[in-house]
Amino acid sequence: MWTGVWFPWPLLIARTAAVTAWALAVAVAVRGGRPAVVASLLVAGFWTSGVLLGATRSQAATETPLARWFAEQSGADIGRVGPVWLEGRLRADASPTDYGAALALAATWVGSPGRGRSVSGGLRLSVGGDLASTRIAEWRAGRLIRVSATLRPPPVYRNPGQPDQERRRALAGTVLLGSVKSALLVDVVRGGSLTAELAARVRAWVRRGVDHTVGRHGRRSAAIVTAVLIGDRAALMALDDDTIIRLQEGGTYHVIAISGGNIAILTGLLLLLGRGAGWRPRHVSLGVILALVAYAYLVGEDASVARATTAAVLVLSAGLLDHRTPSINVLAVVALAVLTVSPLSLFDAGFILTFGATLGIVLGVAPLSEVLQRIPARWWDSVPGWAPPAAMLLAATLCAEAALMPVGAVLFGRVSLAGIFLNFLAIPLMTITQIAGMLAAGVAGVSEPLSAFVGWVAHVAATLLVESTRFLDLFPWLAFRVPPPAWSTMVVYYAGLLSLLWPGRGALARALSRLLWAATALWILSAPWRPALVGPPPAGRLRVTFLDVGQADATLVQTPDRAALLVDAGGTRSPRSDIGSRVVAPALWTLGVRRLAVAALSHGDPDHAGGLGAVLRDFRPHEVWDGVPVPNHQELDALRIQADRLGIRWRQVALGDRIRFGPVSITIAHPPAPDWERVRVRNDDSVVLDIRYGGVAVLLPGDIGRDVEGSVVASLRPAPFRIVKVPHHGSAGSSTPGFVAALAPCLAIVSAGRTNSFGHPAPDVVRRYREAGALVLETARAGAITVETDGIAIQVRTASGRHLEYRAGGVGCAPLPTGRGTE
Repeated sequence: MWTGVWFPWPLLIARTAAVTAWALAVAVAVRGGRPAVVASLLVAGFWTSGVLLGATRSQAATETPLARWFAEQSGADIGRVGPVWLEGRLRADASPTDYGAALALAATWVGSPGRGRSVSGGLRLSVGGDLASTRIAEWRAGRLIRVSATLRPPPVYRNPGQPDQERRRALAGTVLLGSVKSALLVDVVRGGSLTAELAARVRAWVRRGVDHTVGRHGRRSAAIVTAVLIGDRAALMALDDDTIIRLQEGGTYHVIAISGGNIAILTGLLLLLGRGAGWRPRHVSLGVILALVAYAYLVGEDASVARATTAAVLVLSAGLLDHRTPSINVLAVVALAVLTVSPLSLFDAGFILTFGATLGIVLGVAPLSEVLQRIPARWWDSVPGWAPPAAMLLAATLCAEAALMPVGAVLFGRVSLAGIFLNFLAIPLMTITQIAGMLAAGVAGVSEPLSAFVGWVAHVAATLLVESTRFLDLFPWLAFRVPPPAWSTMVVYYAGLLSLLWPGRGALARALSRLLWAATALWILSAPWRPALVGPPPAGRLRVTFLDVGQADATLVQTPDRAALLVDAGGTRSPRSDIGSRVVAPALWTLGVRRLAVAALSHGDPDHAGGLGAVLRDFRPHEVWDGVPVPNHQELDALRIQADRLGIRWRQVALGDRIRFGPVSITIAHPPAPDWERVRVRNDDSVVLDIRYGGVAVLLPGDIGRDVEGSVVASLRPAPFRIVKVPHHGSAGSSTPGFVAALAPCLAIVSAGRTNSFGHPAPDVVRRYREAGALVLETARAGAITVETDGIAIQVRTASGRHLEYRAGGVGCAPLPTGRGTE
């Protein structure tokens, strides 16, 4: 199945040929009386079926009619299409956002009035304006809507070691994004089915009830209870960014949005209630099955709920049939059922985490229980009654954490040991929150004193659940970032972990297994070395990588003496989607960087400084370079405090400063020392770096504009081969004709986002550089752009596959006739 997703062969031919060949081979083997061959063929048949099933679903998800229509409309240009009219079914209830509302739509038609075509494909729409909040209740899951929207492709960051994000989003069901100017452009054409409308009404009733009973005590608590009860993750926007980060780092974020744990609690509660009411066990099981199926439908498209419900229904159904089976068999059947229905779940982080943790618990708790049972009975008699259950919870937590540690490092670049301790609070508090929340929603409007009390209980439990993450403030070393381990390291880790569970071995073998597992775990946690996919530059070469960070800037400089400098760190709108940790850090790890010598900040705008906090945390640079100080600037002050806490020197640089890293010299070409105090960040105060190695010079000018370009040029010395990162993302207010002519660059790099709303780079600016003889490369089209040089020969590579070679001091700027590839 995994293979099929990544290698979608011509499906009809492949299916026909595979089935025919397999059937003939099985027939021959059966006729010849060869059971071993038949068994092998059955295994091969299952594998082939998985490959073809994965390929079919992958092709259906990535090559949707909607995606093909968009490609036809946009052509080779990377841009927006629209506004166009769309019709489709809402896949979930509309979510409130800072700007208005968000819609998840399964499109069925696209075009203009009187002209269009039927399509299929998923997209997410952003509806702007204050009016959205007044109409959001109309946009319910299952309803058919007509909307006018401007469509664009999702943001993609193509950097070394970065997965194919566009494909991953498509596999998750979203092929396009869109923006809607006003809620007036969204019309409900037809309601959903009877069951869909009923489920939507119940969800609305739950929101109102929770808002009335819990919301009076705290909006944040109401948001958490709503998320726990009906999976309304949009309600979690009420949580501040710091809280979300602590929950993620503590490993307890999953408990504040509906998950498999909530289904387990609901199942246990329903079983207790049914048996307490005196019902027969079979009737109780059947009633719980029906209730769980109804609840899963009520929650909607939530994969974790579907997985947990499937598992619970299978276990209860087996009980109805008096069938007893080991837990590992139930887990295998559930996984097979989920993957049969939804093969692309194999690439869902939730699927991997859920089954990984459960597998760890199923395989590991039993051996740990045997260890506990060897403790003399007289010792157990002296411990409190809560100790044995607490010991079992600790055992389950340790098993789950051990099973998922490398997975967390791969998926999130993070390892958290805090969950071992926080689960002792998080699980009971989440149970109280869920039960009190259900009661609060049920008694709203029935009894005011009772609803106030139950709402207060849910509020207290939700508050304690969130505030428990402040445990990390006391012990921050329990959660830390690590590079994703190599696959070979993961194989050794899991081999050691499984060998710990292998019965019937001698004391020496068990000791070696423990040593192997512990050593590999320590290796992952400390990350002393990892075979980088790209690695540092070869000896004697300078490498400059212009990272693809969207409408932002981040440039990595790696010198021949193995020093690494990062100039700007990309931008972010919210720490929840921090480009510094999600994009810049993985790229640096892939390029062989473990620690930075310098993190240089051109200026304090968010698209340059927004990712610096993550860079300081993950790469601990020796110095941070900054230019003109801006007093009382909240974001910059926070970065200075963080640097001071980490022992990183904050250095002010100015015009004329020169720093050497072996054979590479870096000169500060701007700004001069300030003669007046700034009250805000200014583009024209950007730090400009002139990097030279042999006959090659690289100019990194930040966001300077036309007013200071003349003074920058005046401070530069000529260079046989000049590379320039185009100022201010190619803005029309920069790169004046005099600036471009004076530089006479051979290569001009534009760092700008696809479909950015600023129109960067400006067509006149691109034309100006081309007329000056420069090759213009854009990260929006080419992805990350890498330049390597020994001071004479220059190699240029792009993530899109283009490869060019130059020679400093050659005639003009024409590349050598060895280049290949296109953008």
